Amino acid sequence: MRSVVAAAAVVTLVVTAAVAAPDFAALKVPPYEPPKAAPEFSLPDLDGKTVRLEDFRGKTLLLFFWATW
Repeated sequence: MRSVVAAAAVVTLVVTAAVAAPDFAALKVPPYEPPKAAPEFSLPDLDGKTVRLEDFRGKTLLLFFWATW
């Protein structure tokens, strides 16, 4: 009897979740796209030494570009 009640509860949850799921297409939400790797590039540091993005592979890196125009 317990397994029947448990199965009924699971079916109820699955049906409820399916009915309650939002229609993302109707909401005009773009589909998720996995992150892409950054392109390889290099820039001079403040001492004029060239720093490449691949020098930081495997590390967390925050790139902050400032524009003055």
